[in-house]
Amino acid sequence: MRDSHPEHRRATGGFTLIELLVTIVVLAILLGLAVPAFRSLMQNDQQWVQQNNLVLSLNVARSEAIKNDMAGGVQVCSSTDGATCTGTPWNQGWIVLPSVNPFNPAAAPKPLQVVGALPTGTTLTEANGNLTVTFQSNGGLNTGLLLAPAATPPVAFRMCDVRGATKARYLQVSLMGRVAAAQMPGQDLTGGALVCP
Repeated sequence: MRDSHPEHRRATGGFTLIELLVTIVVLAILLGLAVPAFRSLMQNDQQWVQQNNLVLSLNVARSEAIKNDMAGGVQVCSSTDGATCTGTPWNQGWIVLPSVNPFNPAAAPKPLQVVGALPTGTTLTEANGNLTVTFQSNGGLNTGLLLAPAATPPVAFRMCDVRGATKARYLQVSLMGRVAAAQMPGQDLTGGALVCP
């Protein structure tokens, strides 16, 4: 026999309108908090990759200059065409170019590494205006870079994006050719604040 009393009936499944609205509000709040944090995480990661590409290029150039004992050295230079040094701003790309082709000295040298343009809004500047960094066969920098002021490292890069100087990245190359990157965004190796163009 069926139970005809309404209080004994099982509740039907589903959500009430109020439960649905509360769920949507909570989800909107969580998304409002998560999206900016995720965007910042992605920007940090992208900038870290770009900085590491530059560190890798500098280390490849130094390593090749030592390994192949190149009298003319190996240079890292700004390039827009991916084949030659073009003297353009660093954020438009760069290449690692030996002074001679190690496999065929009679042929024109081919780039050992090519890095394309950085994302729009990202700047990469060298403190002394160098558009070419040359490593000699002993691993040290070309002595032409000694013209830097005494208070400035011979080669010092600053990478900025749309977030400004507090998120800028810094790296420098010593006269001996060692590459060092600052661990904290917005600071140089000594803890000084960076300035973006």
